[in-house]
Amino acid sequence: MAGAESGPLRGRIRDRVGKRGRQILGDLKQPWLLALLFVACIPVFPEYFAPPLAGASLLAAHFDAKRNGRRIMVGVLGKIMLAYMAYMAFGLLYTPDFFSTLATLGMWAVMFLGYLSVVTVLTDRQRYDTALFCLCLVAGLIGAIGCIQYVLRAFLGWDLTLQFWRFADQVVFEWLPIDFLPITTDLRVSSTFNNPNIFAESLIMVFPFVSYYAFSGRRTGTRTLCRFCLLAAAGGVAFSFSRGCYLALLVIALIFCIANIRKILLMIVTAASALLLVPESVMARLFSVTGMDASTNERLRIWEIAVETIGRDPLFGLGGGIFNSWDTLVHNGINAPHMHNIVLELLVEGGVIALGIMLFAGWKLLRGGLDMLQHSRDSRMMGVVFLAFTAGFCLDGMVDFPLFTPKLVGLFLLVLGLGDAAMKLYLDRELQPLREAAPFALLLRRLHRLRRPKKASENAAGE
Repeated sequence: MAGAESGPLRGRIRDRVGKRGRQILGDLKQPWLLALLFVACIPVFPEYFAPPLAGASLLAAHFDAKRNGRRIMVGVLGKIMLAYMAYMAFGLLYTPDFFSTLATLGMWAVMFLGYLSVVTVLTDRQRYDTALFCLCLVAGLIGAIGCIQYVLRAFLGWDLTLQFWRFADQVVFEWLPIDFLPITTDLRVSSTFNNPNIFAESLIMVFPFVSYYAFSGRRTGTRTLCRFCLLAAAGGVAFSFSRGCYLALLVIALIFCIANIRKILLMIVTAASALLLVPESVMARLFSVTGMDASTNERLRIWEIAVETIGRDPLFGLGGGIFNSWDTLVHNGINAPHMHNIVLELLVEGGVIALGIMLFAGWKLLRGGLDMLQHSRDSRMMGVVFLAFTAGFCLDGMVDFPLFTPKLVGLFLLVLGLGDAAMKLYLDRELQPLREAAPFALLLRRLHRLRRPKKASENAAGE
C-alpha cells in the first residue's frame, strides 16, 4: 500500500521539479535577465573574462531595449564616468607610458558597457530586486570558495593554490602582457581573484547590497539562502586577512546598526555570537592594525614617494595607468604596483582634475543616498545601502587602490549603475539616451547637419 502511494507522490514531485526547471529555462531566455547575469558573474571568472562578459551584457541589454522600444540609457553618474574617461584620453598626449594609459582607458571603456546594460534593463523595482538577488548569490559563491580554501589549507593541511583559476591563468598569462606580483603567504586566500586584497575589495563593494537583501529582499522564500551568502561573504573578507577591508566591513556594519537602532540588541547578540566563530588568527590580524609592521612601514614610504611625485605635476599628473606609478615606485626601490591609497593614486595618475571628477561622482552618489533616506521605508533602506557603500569604499581606499583590475572596475561601475537606476526608480530622476549624453554627441550631430545640405545638393544635381 505504501509503495502504491509513493509512486504517485514521486510522480507529482517529478512533475513539479520539471515545471520549475522549464520555468527557469524560460526565464533565462529573457534578454534583461541574461544582461544582469552576465554582469553579476564578472567576479566569478578570471580577469580576462571580464571584458567579454561586459560586452555580452550590453548586447543582451540592447535586445531587451529594442524589444521594448527603448534605447541604451545613461544616468548622471555614468556621464561623470564618461568625463573621466575623456580626461584619461587627454592624458595620452603627455603620459610617459602611452600603451599603459591606452590599455587603462580601454579597460574602463569596455567595463563601462556593464554599467550601460544595468541602467538600461533596470526599468522597474522587480528587475532591480532580481539584480540584487543575483549579486547576493555571486558574493556568496566567491565568499564560500574563499572559506573552503582557508579550511582546507589551515585545518586539513592541503597544499592548495591561493587562486582558484591558477590552472587557467598559468596558460593565459604566458600570452598576455600582464604582470602580477608573486604572493608568498601561508593562509591568505584569493578565491576567484589573483590577490587576497583584490578579493576582499570586491566583496566590500557588494557587501552593503548583500546585507540589505539578506533581510529586506522581496524573495522571502530565499531569505535563509541569502543570509548564508552574507555569512560566506563576511567569511571571505575575514580569510583574506586584508586589514583595510576589516575596517571597511566594521564601518558598513556600524552604519546598518545605526539605521536599525530599534534592533540594536538583536544585532549585538548576533555579532557576539559570530565573534565566537572567528579564528584567533583573524582576530590577531585585526588588532595588528595599530602596530608598525613591515607592511605598514612600506605603505608609509610609498605615500611619501607619492606626495613627492604629485608635487612635480599636481594638476595633470603622470597620465592614467598603474604602470606610471609602478615605475615611479620601482625607481625608488619599492616593487609595488600602485600608491596603496585611492586619493594619492588618482593624483599621481590624473592630478587634481582626476580626483575632482571622482569626488564629484562620489558626492552625487552620496547625495542620492541622503535623498532616499527621506522617502518610503524601501527607499530609506536603499539610501542606507549607498551610504554604507560610500563609507566602506572610501575607508578601504585609504590603504589600497580598489580600481586596479578589470573586475574591480567592473564592480565599481556596476554599483554606479545600480545607483543611477535606484535614483530613477526611487527618486524619479531622469535618465538620458547614451547617444545624447556622450561627450562627442554634439559634435556628431553638427557633422550630421553639415552632411544633409550636401546630400540635398547632390540629389538636385542628379535631377
